[in-house]
Amino acid sequence: MPTILDGIASNETVSVKWVATIADTSAPKLATEVSAATSAALECLMTEKISPDASVDKVSLRRACSSAVRERNGAITRTIADIIAVYDPQSALIVPLNAAYSKLVPRAQGYLVIRWGKHVDTAWAVGDKVDVYPVEVGYRTKIAGADNEELTFKAGVSIRGDVKEDVALVA
Repeated sequence: MPTILDGIASNETVSVKWVATIADTSAPKLATEVSAATSAALECLMTEKISPDASVDKVSLRRACSSAVRERNGAITRTIADIIAVYDPQSALIVPLNAAYSKLVPRAQGYLVIRWGKHVDTAWAVGDKVDVYPVEVGYRTKIAGADNEELTFKAGVSIRGDVKEDVALVA
């Protein structure tokens, strides 16, 4: 009988930060970039989990001498689903509840840095592996919720450069 190994639970083990600038996305600096005052933790403001995705264009390769069709990979498209988060429309943008709302403004460019597999209460540390998504916010719109739901907004982000996966945070 095969050994079935437990995986890492996804609940409370995905942290997301908005980071304004990163000089080298292959080695993001923890103290001066990821934890800078201009950065914002988003995971406890988001109402849904972050959802990056990718797809690849495929070309069919046919030959007259064969009934078998082969494929060749083409361009890769990276996406991130819209970010939905809570906010307080009557408070100043600097209050913690408005951290996502104040950063995710139309045309804002920055980075979504995602740490997978460590509890959200665990401090980010040098050596933590993260994914770095260079993004631009396309739009932000308010969402009218159902009775007694929290006020939320939705921000659409587009990938604007090369995604770096599993890179280690540096000092």
